[in-house]
Amino acid sequence: MKKNLQLLIKILISFTFLFLVFRKIDTSMLLETLRGCYLPIALFALTILVLLSFLLALRWFVLLKNHIRSDKLGYMNLWKLTMVGILFNNFLPTGSGGDIAKVFYLVKGEEKKLLIGSSVLIDRFIGAITVITMGVCAGLFTPHIPLQTKYLLIILMACLLFILLFFSKKRFASVLSAPFKNLLPKRLRMNLKNIYDAFNKYLSSGRRFLQAMVVSFILQSISIFTNYLMGLALLWGQGTVPGISLFYIYVPLIWTSTLIPSLGGLGIREFTYVYFFAGHMGEENAFALSILFLLSVIVQSIIGAVILLFLRVPSEKRQ
Repeated sequence: MKKNLQLLIKILISFTFLFLVFRKIDTSMLLETLRGCYLPIALFALTILVLLSFLLALRWFVLLKNHIRSDKLGYMNLWKLTMVGILFNNFLPTGSGGDIAKVFYLVKGEEKKLLIGSSVLIDRFIGAITVITMGVCAGLFTPHIPLQTKYLLIILMACLLFILLFFSKKRFASVLSAPFKNLLPKRLRMNLKNIYDAFNKYLSSGRRFLQAMVVSFILQSISIFTNYLMGLALLWGQGTVPGISLFYIYVPLIWTSTLIPSLGGLGIREFTYVYFFAGHMGEENAFALSILFLLSVIVQSIIGAVILLFLRVPSEKRQ
């Protein structure tokens, strides 16, 4: 009953935001915009977005190295799990979700289940901190950006840095958590300590954490640049494309907004594309941009579905 209610709420949120978008859009102009899209650039950008899944898997691979059995660590194995996770996150709105699906396959037969499973959350955190960092840098040094947007970016960055400091520095975490230790039951304290130790293992690893951050910066930079290319394809022959710095400011905010419960970000993603880019390229062009990005998500999900059909659940580790 609870899962059905959660699914219903996600459906309502997604369709509410889609309704709000379509109220603003001239459908005939939208179709004309999509027909006028310059295909060579659009297809090039879509291909890059799909291929970025290999960098996404590489970031996870760097984090997991030395923490998991060598026969399961194979880079292509992690890439397959990455694609399955994309499928679950976007088009299979079950109670498990893509991250839990990845953890299920990953920890099967492993002894350090919590340590290995938490890598999925650390991977997401690294993605968040890199993309918000780029958004903050672009926002602070771009003129004519509303102060509210700059403040929002700075607040997001501050929150992520606080989380990073808390989980990477045990002494800092100990000082902050000391007043609450006696308020929690012993069993809960032990569970939280185990979770903290797992997170700390990754965030204080130094070299591997830095390597994962570098991969993530490259990944996010290319992904945002492909959004710019898709905007260029849509506005081909129409006029000036918004400055590339705007994409490095607004796309991180769009990605952050998809954390709101929905069907894989559907509806919210389209609404925020229109909200941020309509003033720079028109509402129909902004919505068309979100559709092109959605196409890359659909292609990745189809690949994930094919992989899922042949994915073998790993056996328990033999002693």
